[in-house]
This record gives sequence, C-alpha cells and structure tokens, in this order.
Amino acid sequence: MDFGRKLKVIRLQNNLRQHQVADVLGISRSSYCNYEIGRRDVDVETVLKLSRFYNIPVDVLLENETAEYVGENDNYESEPDTRYLSQLSKDEIALILKYRMMSNDEKENLNNFVNKTE
Repeated sequence: MDFGRKLKVIRLQNNLRQHQVADVLGISRSSYCNYEIGRRDVDVETVLKLSRFYNIPVDVLLENETAEYVGENDNYESEPDTRYLSQLSKDEIALILKYRMMSNDEKENLNNFVNKTE
C-alpha cells in the first residue's frame, strides 16, 4: 500500500475528515489532500506529527507492512472499529489529539498537573 493510500485508510478508520488532520498538522486541507493522492511528498516533520497523532510507529507509516495498524480491507467505510477515535465525543477527540501532539515535557507537565488535582 502506498503512503498516500495508507494515510487515507488510517484517517477514515479514525472517522476523521481531511481538514481535521490538516488542522492538527498546521497545513491547508488541500496540502493534506495532496499527501493522500501522492501529488506531494511528506517531509520528516510531518511524518513525525502523523506518527504521534495516530499513535503509530514511524516505520509502520513508511513501510509497506501495515496489517497490525492499518486494515488491508478496502471496505473502510463499514462499522467503525472501537479501538479508534470514532467512538469518542468531539471534545474527547480534540483533547486526545492535542495531547498526542505535545512534546514529552508538555505531557509530563500536564500529567503532573492532573495527578495533583485528583
């Protein structure tokens, strides 16, 4: 599976729209669309952001081996898999996506803050 197709399948499995992923990456929807259709190459920084965003190892994004993380079945518009973001509310998705995009230091600070308020 090529990289663009893989991005599309992962996005659809997570019940996300192109503009949502583009917003997280800080790019336009058309730029993201060009990644999915293979008109534009993805830079290293964007691959790292996608890896954190989807919680998928970089090598899985870049290699052809995808079975564990990306279904090979083209019927990705069927019943959503409950492991994915599609089962969460919009607010929960927004929080998770922001958390995944944080640096390790930012995550540690947030976790310390949350644990202090329990």
